[in-house]
Amino acid sequence: MKKLVIGAIGVISGVFLYGMTLIASAIYSLYLTAPDTGGGYDTDLGVFGTALKEIGTIPLIISIILFIAGIYYLYKGMKSNTKKV
Repeated sequence: MKKLVIGAIGVISGVFLYGMTLIASAIYSLYLTAPDTGGGYDTDLGVFGTALKEIGTIPLIISIILFIAGIYYLYKGMKSNTKKV
């Protein structure tokens, strides 16, 4: 039962962190295109890609690790809860 709870928390945390990183990048991309702030963006990456690069890929990596670890614990928890006949 503990593994199921840990897995659920890991999955929810990973999804939440991933979503918040994408939302922060979307908001920051507005500032990169504003002419009065002096911001600029890399034309190869585009506006959103530049914002995502400047915010950092570390939160995305952490969210993916949390999600995978959560799936692993959910799998282990469900496997240990099945009764063998």
